[in-house]
Amino acid sequence: MRLTQVFRQAAQSYIVSNAHRINSGQYPLLESVSLTPRSDCLWLGAPEPQCGVQGIQELVSDVIPKLGFDPARDVQVLCPMTRGEVGTRHLNGVLQALINPPSAGKAEIKSGGIVLRVGDRVIQQVNDYDREVFNGDLGTIAAIDLEETEVTVQYQERLVTYDYADLNEITLAFATTIHKSQGSEYRVVILPLYMQHYMMLSRHLIYTGLTRAKQLAILVGPSKAIGLAVRQVKDTQRYTLLQERLVKREHQGSNLSNLVHESISD
Repeated sequence: MRLTQVFRQAAQSYIVSNAHRINSGQYPLLESVSLTPRSDCLWLGAPEPQCGVQGIQELVSDVIPKLGFDPARDVQVLCPMTRGEVGTRHLNGVLQALINPPSAGKAEIKSGGIVLRVGDRVIQQVNDYDREVFNGDLGTIAAIDLEETEVTVQYQERLVTYDYADLNEITLAFATTIHKSQGSEYRVVILPLYMQHYMMLSRHLIYTGLTRAKQLAILVGPSKAIGLAVRQVKDTQRYTLLQERLVKREHQGSNLSNLVHESISD
């Protein structure tokens, strides 16, 4: 059965129409960011990565709350990569300081070079069958026991506890990669696209990032990077060499069968 009805966004959504445009290789129709937008698909044309970081900070601290959204609960930044100024690693530190800053009554613990704090959004990075949490699951740190060095994360209706040795399974998730977001949806998506990530920019990538948004999508970056992403159709075929391996195995099996037959004949 073919899906013909859009459920994530309203049928008249610019997110939907732009997703179709991107799929057909056309540049999306984007409205400049303002406090009175007519569209649910906006653009902040910050030309350089440093400007992009500053722009994302202003969006999260000022614009998005004035548009009626809660940055702590509703906003997800989706990046092409983890590295760089507009990668997840750097942006998570920036966004943590903005959305969930330290305070006297808020416990925190340092692990793997990052600070984890009560109230932080985190993501599970590996499949953990014992705890029944899996790669890509998003949660919020509910408690930190500094004496027992344990961190408790709330995943929807479940509480999951990690001891210090297992904290490498989770990391901050105010910003995640677009790849990790597949299958998820968020009220607001901020999508930074810059030429420093040109190797990752593709039509499939921008389509996936854009369509994670339910109510508002904001693209951040120069039009050149957005245009490159729309134009660049990358081969998604997986090269496993399966056929070559099967042929080789069949050939080896045939040789082995011949050797056995010759030995019996002798």
